[in-house]
This record gives sequence, structure tokens and C-alpha cells, in this order.
Amino acid sequence: MRLMRLTPIRSPAVAALVLTALLGGCRRPAAGPPEPGAAPPSVKILYPAAPGGFVKLVERLRPSVVSLVAATPVRGGPADWFPAGGPGEGGPSGELGERLRRSLGSGFIVDEAGIIVTNAHLLGKDRDLRVRLDGGAEVVAKVVGEDAASDLAVLSIQPPPGTRLVKMRFGVSNELQVGEWVAALGNPFGLGVTLSVGVVSARPAQDLPRGEAGYHAFIQTDAAIHPGNSGGPLCNTAGQVIGVSTAVSAETGRIGFAVPAALAQKIVPALRRDGRVVRAWLGMYVDRVTPEAATRAGLKPPRGALVSSVLANRPAERAGLRAGDIILGFDSQEVRDADDLRSRASLAGVNRVVALKVWRDHKVLHFSPLTEPMPD
Repeated sequence: MRLMRLTPIRSPAVAALVLTALLGGCRRPAAGPPEPGAAPPSVKILYPAAPGGFVKLVERLRPSVVSLVAATPVRGGPADWFPAGGPGEGGPSGELGERLRRSLGSGFIVDEAGIIVTNAHLLGKDRDLRVRLDGGAEVVAKVVGEDAASDLAVLSIQPPPGTRLVKMRFGVSNELQVGEWVAALGNPFGLGVTLSVGVVSARPAQDLPRGEAGYHAFIQTDAAIHPGNSGGPLCNTAGQVIGVSTAVSAETGRIGFAVPAALAQKIVPALRRDGRVVRAWLGMYVDRVTPEAATRAGLKPPRGALVSSVLANRPAERAGLRAGDIILGFDSQEVRDADDLRSRASLAGVNRVVALKVWRDHKVLHFSPLTEPMPD
């Protein structure tokens, strides 16, 4: 490490200028002293400042964050994550110890009627579940639906008489920027809301279901996500849910992962309606459109998804698609790349006619395949 010698500033004018720069942060100095009675000069902030605190954000979101508990003590819950968690091992006993050992994780309210979003992996086989609200009331929870591929689940509760539930709203996860502040909230043991803050470490590559794109399908953050706030909301500084906290990976330096809101907003309605997500497919394989492939096809700039092969007697072939086609649009929306098309097709719904905009032989064609259930 290099050490630099500091030279005293002897000029009062220079010293005043340095002090002004230090106190003013990244601000432009005024052109000169204002005229008597004139309005103060405007100050332009060159860089956004960090939030002064998250106290008001927590107070506003606190009523929407819930604790998910089992009817009986469980193994593998958040209490097991902490050392000495059981009777005779130095852990708490009595009512508090029982509460800790029943804890499963967190969730958050998305509908005042009593609809809660959480992680599917928290549910386990025992469906005798309860939800503890912010005020301490504990109510029975019904599993409305779950989807292991996205690790999302929807629960339903009946609010206690006189209790007004407060819902959280989803934000836009596709517009997240690396370095943006995020806050992970939870209520792991029903003892009160917890908070960890950090920044977006990496954006999701696309809104694909879990397992189809590895870590790249998640929002990555250095905000601490532990078993207690798994299933809780990951929020932006406006208090909108931009992700559902789901996991932490020791292999990646304790980076936390959250299911993007863009995916949750597609999965949750399906779970509320059908109790599960039946993924669809078109019976073809797609790949990235390379610059070379785009040049051969006469398409500039490279975009869309390249059809690499079409399976016999499947929706794509029956509709007339063939290898070498480039899919530019899906249901009137632009297809960014192959991953984008896979995601849209899998969540489009089964036995549904979809509109494809295709580039072939230097011109645009349109096809309307009927989706099928994705094979197991």
C-alpha cells in the first residue's frame, strides 16, 4: 500500500475551497455571490446519494410481512440454522423455544382477501400450516397452489375479525440496475420484522423458471438472505416487491438469490386459478441468433430466436415452421432471444393458439401453432 504525505494548506482561499468541496459532495460551485434579495442558486447533484435510512420503509411494509409456521416442531427450519437451538443444547425452551422450532420462513400479503406469496420449498409434506401476522395473530393457512420449478407458492388465510390486511405491490424487475439498493424483509419467528439491505449484484438474465438457467435466472444481491427471510419480499426503495427471496449460496460468497417479480407475476395468477402451472411447448428447439446466422438470413441487426430443429408431428411442424426460421415475435410482443422465447412459450398456456412472427427467405411470415403440454 502506498502512503501519501499530506501537505498543510496555508492559503485561506484554497483552504475554504477545499472545505466547500468536502462538505458539498459532488456539487457544482455557484458562479458567484448572489445579488441581495435574489433566489439562492440551484444546486445540481451529479450523483445520487445513498438513502439516509430504511426506517420509514420498514414501518410502511411491516404489516404486509408474515411468518409461516408449522403446527408442530419441524426439522430443517430456520431454528436449525442457528447453533444450540434445542432444549438441553443451550437454546430457548418453553413457549419461545416451541415458536422457534415451528418456524418455516416468511411470506408477504399480495391481496387484502388473504392471499400470501412464499417459497414452495418451505411447505414440505406437512400441510397443517399457520401464518402469524404482524400484530401477533396466528391463523390457519390453506395451500392454494405451488410450483417447484419457480419455487413459488400461494397461500390463503381468513383474516381475524376486525383485522385489515395490507398488501404489497409488485414492481418492475426487468428494469433493475446493478448497484441499485434493495431491502430483504422477513418475519422468521413471528417475533417482528427483520431487514437486511444491499445492492443488486447481478440482474436476472431472463425470467426463466428455476432450474432452466441456473443462478442467472435470479436476481443476485449481497443483501443477506438466510433461512428466516426465505419466502419474504425483496423490495426496492419505493417499497415495491421486485423479487421473492429464495436462497443463498455459500459457493458464490454468500450471494443471495431472489425470484424476479416478472416471473412471480406470471406464476402467481396461474397458481391462484389452477393450483399449479402446466407448462406448454411448441415442439421445436431454438438457439441464439449469431451475427453469422443473421447475415445468412439477411436479417439486421441480429435478434429473435433461431429454430434449430422441429420435432415431427408437433405444434411447430403442424403449423408449418421449419429449421432455419427466426422467430421475431410471440403474441404481438418482440422476442429478444432464445431464452425469452422459451420463457414465453412455457407460460403461454396449454391448448392455446399463439401468434408467431417469423423471418424466412428475407421476408416476414406469420404462423399460429396450438400449444401442447410440455412432456415430463
